[in-house]
Amino acid sequence: MKGFLLDFCLIKEITEYTTRVLVKGNKTYIFSDSSQTKILEWSAVLANLAFTVLYLNKSEWAFPMGIVGPILLMSLSLREKLYAEPVLQVVYVISALVGWYNVQSGWSQLQIGTTLQVLLFALSSALALFWGLALKRYTSANFPLLDAFAAAWGVLATWLMMYQIHSCWLYLIAVNALSIFIYFRRRLYWAACMFVLYLIMSIDGYFQLHWFEL
Repeated sequence: MKGFLLDFCLIKEITEYTTRVLVKGNKTYIFSDSSQTKILEWSAVLANLAFTVLYLNKSEWAFPMGIVGPILLMSLSLREKLYAEPVLQVVYVISALVGWYNVQSGWSQLQIGTTLQVLLFALSSALALFWGLALKRYTSANFPLLDAFAAAWGVLATWLMMYQIHSCWLYLIAVNALSIFIYFRRRLYWAACMFVLYLIMSIDGYFQLHWFEL
């Protein structure tokens, strides 16, 4: 009987452990299902969605949410070993502060030329490739290349967004599409759903469809 109970407890412990660990090749992916992670995930989702809806409606209250949301998502990313993502969230916080300052004089859009647009795209893509390869070689980061491209393009998109440059939405479409895949594979399903909604909002913002007007 004692041996049976020991075997049962061992099987139960292994079963519970394997629900959180996936071994693929020579890499181990650890998934967190703790209630603390879920609360953090939900809070990040709500704050970031509030930012985007308020931004689409040109409300300066978007920017406080643009500070709180990234801080929560940065904490979540660190827990899930997405090491490029927290850098992006820090940039989001700084950008929200800059954007908050900029809109005090009104929501006026800046215009930049095609040559500068191409240069910014090329530089951000090169940085993403270098960053992703470095993460892949020197860290245990999950999805290092995709994470790096999402982060690099996200940084650029955010700065364009804070100066109300319309092309920011094209980068955000790409960033949100990558993020859906990354967060879904990490089993952060609510965060993945948030990025699905973000993707729809980005399309709305680029084509000025006004789906989210309050």
